[in-house]
Amino acid sequence: MDLRVVEPETGEDESRLVTQQALRRLPRLKFYVRPRWILLVLLVPFIVLGLLVVLVKAQGLIRYDPGYFTGPYLERYKTPGDVARRLETALQGGDAALLAELEAQRWPKELETSPGITFVMLWEQTDHYITYLYVDKQDYERHPQHIEFVAGRYVVAPEDLRYYLYSGEWKRVFLPLAAAWWTLGFVATGLVWALRTSEGLRARLYGA
Repeated sequence: MDLRVVEPETGEDESRLVTQQALRRLPRLKFYVRPRWILLVLLVPFIVLGLLVVLVKAQGLIRYDPGYFTGPYLERYKTPGDVARRLETALQGGDAALLAELEAQRWPKELETSPGITFVMLWEQTDHYITYLYVDKQDYERHPQHIEFVAGRYVVAPEDLRYYLYSGEWKRVFLPLAAAWWTLGFVATGLVWALRTSEGLRARLYGA
């Protein structure tokens, strides 16, 4: 019978034990920023955009004056050209009553007027708007005016929130602002995470 005792190779076991003990002593990193705050940073621009859409839709219910959509007005402004020609007269003479009639709104927006403003040409046409170009001959400043079809007649559409929403111009404003917001949000989130992580490490290492 072989009674020799085989001694274990303790070198490898001791090395593994030391490694495990060292790992236990390492502080565990925590994700100190709550996921819902990151989600909020991502969603804020879309929430704001949604609120603006709701605001424009709600304002549209009371935007137009029904008095400007009776039979005579429907006949008078049945084509975009009808509006464009009378708009030139209103802009040249500063006729507030005619401008209000052309906009057909309860609270018409004041448009810039000048005796030198002259109709030039059709500038652009989209699914929702027809844009005519007017130029002030006194200083050669351009005045694009937008026309849309509403409830049986054409009306002048000032450049307000409704115009920016339906024309697609909102993308030129929304995307840069959203990108800036997301950049600031993630930078702030990273700073908070770094600060809280360093505080946690310091507390574990030094007991402070």
